[in-house]
Amino acid sequence: MKQGRDEESSMTDQLYTTHDISRLLQVDPSTVSKWIDRGILMAFRTPGGHRRVRSADLRTFLITHQMPVPEELGSSTVRLLVVDDERQVLDAIKRAFKPYANQVELQTTTSGVEALLLVSEQKPHGMLIDLNMPDIDGIEVCRRIRARKQMEGVRLITMTSAHSPEVVEQSKQAGAVACLPKPLDVQQVLDLFRVPLALGGTTPAAVKR
Repeated sequence: MKQGRDEESSMTDQLYTTHDISRLLQVDPSTVSKWIDRGILMAFRTPGGHRRVRSADLRTFLITHQMPVPEELGSSTVRLLVVDDERQVLDAIKRAFKPYANQVELQTTTSGVEALLLVSEQKPHGMLIDLNMPDIDGIEVCRRIRARKQMEGVRLITMTSAHSPEVVEQSKQAGAVACLPKPLDVQQVLDLFRVPLALGGTTPAAVKR
């Protein structure tokens, strides 16, 4: 177990130059520079002024922008943080995603406030957020995350049992890429990350409450 953590830590600490990334992704170095300048690919400067990108940040960028993840960067598993104040809903979502455990890594919380802490600590690729929560609603969770520059790459998806065009528009204005109706259709979430169905698998049914 320790060896696995050491390998993961080593991979997370790997640093790439813009030329390394251009070679890895087969794009022009100027394209990589533009991604960094626009703030969609996280990078930092060395004391000598050279740009460096951590492998974990590069993986997050690729998954978020639906680009293939090279084997050099390790697993392309999507880390998804699910926020809903109803425990039975979270349990149902866990069961629905179980067949895709090798593709989607789930973490859950019943609190919008805790979600704001976890997103900074865990740095998930995406969040699935219930709109109607008692401590802080899903719209406000989206707004606060979108206000953080370092969280720009996290893909936000809201969900609600009171789905309507107005709610969809509110969610998108708050920074979500989509607003899904409840009961949740897992395939819609998978499609938003372009996660392929397991070979021989069947299309999952909607999550029942």
